[in-house]
Amino acid sequence: MNIPIQLDSVCSTQGTFTPRWFRFEDEENQIQTVKIQRIVSEKELNYVGVRVLQYICAAAFKDEEKIFELRYYVGSHKWTFFKMLT
Repeated sequence: MNIPIQLDSVCSTQGTFTPRWFRFEDEENQIQTVKIQRIVSEKELNYVGVRVLQYICAAAFKDEEKIFELRYYVGSHKWTFFKMLT
């Protein structure tokens, strides 16, 4: 997938993000809003010098709980819906 998204998050006093919801354009050119229910895991990745924060999240999407991966690219300050895991 790796779709650019609009994301709302909370930033703690220590600088950590907690994603709350995100929006993306689906294959039918419709805007979908996904409210994140919980963060399953988060970790920092480094791909050939590109620093990325990876978030595995759970949310209700189209009446089912889905697990998906979001990524924040630190250098460019951009979020992506990287892939659906379930």
